[in-house]
Amino acid sequence: MDKLVYLITSFGSEHFYVAALAFIYWIWDKHKGYRLAMVLLSSMLVNNWLKFACAIPRPQPSNKVRVIFPETGGGYAFPSGHAQGSTTSWGWLSHEIRTRRFCLLSGIVIFLVSVSRIYLNVHWPVDVIGGFFIGLAWVGLWQLIFRNYDETRWSPYLRLASSFFIPMLLFLIYPKGDSPMLLGLLMGLPLGRYLDERYLGWNERAATKQQCLKVVTGGIGYGALRYGLRALFDWICPGSGLLNLVRYALIALWTTFVAPLVFVKLGWAGCEKQQLHTEG
Repeated sequence: MDKLVYLITSFGSEHFYVAALAFIYWIWDKHKGYRLAMVLLSSMLVNNWLKFACAIPRPQPSNKVRVIFPETGGGYAFPSGHAQGSTTSWGWLSHEIRTRRFCLLSGIVIFLVSVSRIYLNVHWPVDVIGGFFIGLAWVGLWQLIFRNYDETRWSPYLRLASSFFIPMLLFLIYPKGDSPMLLGLLMGLPLGRYLDERYLGWNERAATKQQCLKVVTGGIGYGALRYGLRALFDWICPGSGLLNLVRYALIALWTTFVAPLVFVKLGWAGCEKQQLHTEG
């Protein structure tokens, strides 16, 4: 039972979200992938801030209570990142897909991931309940944002400046915890999206073999940036939050622009701009 619950709780881990977002962005729908990434990453940034603001300790092991797989939970307790993240991600996908079966599947996953945190004793019940309702509210907020706000109407200079200066300002205000990672990703995502719109305009459609090659190639590049740059930056300045922010900004830029550029050059993805020019 412990191993089964550990598997369930893994569906709310960082590694699962990274793989899922890349899969969605590269081979299913880049527009849905971008929106999901912005909603989820901003939600986890708020979660990181709330944890340090509330500073509630996690349950501790004793002769009556055991904590199972404590490595799945770090830092403070409230609100639960797994509960909030699963509610945000699966809730937003339910909003995008809007089928009864997928909504039911999302509800089951959110429930199981949330309950797994209590079973493993890495969270109090109030942490999970709080994470669920914060995630739900965050999904509703982003629905309003995307319904009434279109960043493509901004001037290019304003879009580029906001994608750089807003994350940097937030980093200077609060550089602790997962803030460098999350703000780096939130910096690179809008930049990569802008470069794609301006210079590439690729589409996700491809044969099954090419889709598999895209995932493998993109994954290799992601691993090289994440682990290769970490070793390099730790050698230059160990524990630097600023370098960590730069590393994840480059990872997001790879995911949204550089990897798709490689896909197009290798013939694994179409380029909408080239197609429109040809048809014209």
